[in-house]
Amino acid sequence: MKKNRMGGFTMIELLVVIAIIMVLIGLLMPAAMGVKNAARKARAKADVKQLDIALKAVLSDYQVWPNAIGGPSTSSRDVLNDVIKFLNGTDVANNTKGVCYMEFDKASTNGVGFVDPWSQYYKIALGDNGQVTPTGASGSAIPRPVAAWSVGPPGLGQFITSW
Repeated sequence: MKKNRMGGFTMIELLVVIAIIMVLIGLLMPAAMGVKNAARKARAKADVKQLDIALKAVLSDYQVWPNAIGGPSTSSRDVLNDVIKFLNGTDVANNTKGVCYMEFDKASTNGVGFVDPWSQYYKIALGDNGQVTPTGASGSAIPRPVAAWSVGPPGLGQFITSW
């Protein structure tokens, strides 16, 4: 006697296939997160290099740093804001040449400062004597007129620097 069996998979076979797929996804997730973190670091490195180059261009054009042109600011966030406006060309009162030294997209400036891929503010240090001491990124002065850096991923202490 022939059994009338319909073609298809049993419930056990389907559960085994689903379990295998879940294990494979679990193995691939750390690799995907590593690629995402590497992309964030690359973007931050490019941003700090661009800040470094743009600030040196301003120094070359005006012989002073952007925040010195408009007068002193009260906090480091204000200094960075003033510098961003100057570099972006929106500070028409002080950027008398009307040059856009660096363009900032809306997502990276969020209206109050230039933020890294981890939503923390980039840091800059402008030196008058050819040396700067980047707070938090290095304990000693470095022989550079300007330094830009990001503190990197939160809690890891992996600074991303322009030097």
